[in-house]
Amino acid sequence: MINQRKSIIDIKDIKILYVEDDKSIAEEILEILSIYTDNVYYAKDGQEGLELFKNNGIDLIVSDIKMPNMDGITMAQEIRKIDESVVIIITSAFGEIEYFQKAIEIGVDNYLLKPIDVQKLLNVIHKSAKNILQRKQLNEYVVFSEMVMDTTANFIVLVSDGEVEYKNRSLLSKFNVDEVNFKDFNISEYILNKNGAKKFKNEEDMLSSLTNNSSKQMIVYMYSDLNDFTKPLNAYQISDSYFENTDKHLIIFTDITQINEEKEKYEVESITDALTTLNNKFYFNKILSKMISEAKSDYRYKLSLIVFDIDFFKKVNDTYGHQVGDYVLKDLSSIIKKTIRSDDIVARWGGEEFVVLCNVDSSSAELLAQKLRRQIEAHKFEIVGQITCSFGVSGYHKNDNEERFLQRADEALYKAKQNGRNRVEVNST
Repeated sequence: MINQRKSIIDIKDIKILYVEDDKSIAEEILEILSIYTDNVYYAKDGQEGLELFKNNGIDLIVSDIKMPNMDGITMAQEIRKIDESVVIIITSAFGEIEYFQKAIEIGVDNYLLKPIDVQKLLNVIHKSAKNILQRKQLNEYVVFSEMVMDTTANFIVLVSDGEVEYKNRSLLSKFNVDEVNFKDFNISEYILNKNGAKKFKNEEDMLSSLTNNSSKQMIVYMYSDLNDFTKPLNAYQISDSYFENTDKHLIIFTDITQINEEKEKYEVESITDALTTLNNKFYFNKILSKMISEAKSDYRYKLSLIVFDIDFFKKVNDTYGHQVGDYVLKDLSSIIKKTIRSDDIVARWGGEEFVVLCNVDSSSAELLAQKLRRQIEAHKFEIVGQITCSFGVSGYHKNDNEERFLQRADEALYKAKQNGRNRVEVNST
């Protein structure tokens, strides 16, 4: 349970915009938020939300995705153009994977699934409110008050004329050095890319990159334990605030490891089939469109599609139950992963149907399909015993679009079933 008194202190000065077209949901959430703060604004769609944001200095936004007039994603994109720092929390039904993917791409700060868990929403707002208040304080007083800067967990560097003028206590503690010795300490050696390689050549390159960064924000990484490089990397968002009157840059490192991990988790979930852990249909369609575009621009580019499904799978479900059927799908997926090549793209297309996209001609794709067929036929599935699959293969033709390419592979699969199942047919027309 949230400590209510603490929540009131942290949230009461934060302006919150709540955007939701479902009146019953909105009334419930607004009633709860009004307990903690009077600074709550409500909009029934993205268009109203955008106008309220422009006119009221909103700090934090909680918005549904699907709404009339303007949806939550479009509203968030427009708001990001105005203010990159505003906190945006998206709410959505679990099935809206495509919308979640778009939300990830524009950089929303958090995601909550509907029906909304009120306690979780309050926790997220409470944590965000702390960061918002801290950022406001830093923007107003950081140049004039080192005391304020030394109380934050964020790392802070004040740069003047290309030279480091000040480092806050948190940064000194991170590297276990004092103010005097830090002058000879090269922090750029410890700022990394996601793969662990050095981000900058030297400190001069680091300062130049940070103070000339057009987006004013970038993500870098540092080891969580500087005494043990086997430990994981932490992610930091670096923001640069330039003060014209003093000609100084305030560089702030904010630890976003948890947020970054959550975003990566949602990215994986948005492209992964939950049951089989193969790619899902949404991701496969995206890759298929991209690879067809590449094939159209380069006549030497080979592309083939394999479509297959389990023979008489309905009988498996009817005889043994859907739980056993799910086990068969998961076991089959393991066989597929072990059999295909590293550069093949495989996905669960739906139900008991699967697709594989290959950078080879139809003859090579047929060989792969035959290999898959034999591996599946030879495998003994628990409880069920032997199952087989039927395969359709189609090579890419230069005038194919996604629909026609898939249709020709489907036609080959249909032919395989007509001709007795547990076989591979190729559609070369």
